[in-house]
Amino acid sequence: MRYMSSIYNRGQLIEWPGIYQLLIRQILFSLLAIAFYIVFMHSTFAAGSGRFEIINADFRIDEGMWVADARSDLELSGEALQAIENGVALTIQYQFTVTRQRKFWTDKIIAKRIQNIQLQYQSLSRRYVVHNLNTDEQISYATLFSALRQIGQIRDFSIMAAAEIDPDERYYISMRVVLNRENLPGPLQVLIFWRGDFSLESEWYRWSLK
Repeated sequence: MRYMSSIYNRGQLIEWPGIYQLLIRQILFSLLAIAFYIVFMHSTFAAGSGRFEIINADFRIDEGMWVADARSDLELSGEALQAIENGVALTIQYQFTVTRQRKFWTDKIIAKRIQNIQLQYQSLSRRYVVHNLNTDEQISYATLFSALRQIGQIRDFSIMAAAEIDPDERYYISMRVVLNRENLPGPLQVLIFWRGDFSLESEWYRWSLK
């Protein structure tokens, strides 16, 4: 007969081999959790979290309109890169607001403009297509770097008529660039609801109208 030691705990007999098995299971579970965490962190670091940043922007009057010139640094996340390589079209959106400052009340937004630019990879031609959804202009590029560099440049984008600006009031223009998740396919929207890899947006860039 195999020897088995035991102890009493709260009136119940507990056998030592059962305690050993429980400890072993806990240790194995902890090791698996640590291994999963290491693999997850490695894949996240390798894929990159992505970054949108407005490097500089300028606003001027041209033919009676306030227009914008801007340059942005666009770096897609690992999940966004995978989506592009699988043929999913991504929409990068520039958002502009013109706000009038008020002394005794909250500032008032008097104009909003949006520039939507779609990026898609064509597997047959192996080229990246940049589609300006505002003007319907399309240009293809051999590399993703070139396509993102083009998207990161805004030239002569009309925001509002200069005549709508009261010279006795103070105004400022704000802009930012975001990855528009609303235009993604439905199943992908459900997936990214639980992940943050598609939440790419820059800080607001603010410029005072003079």
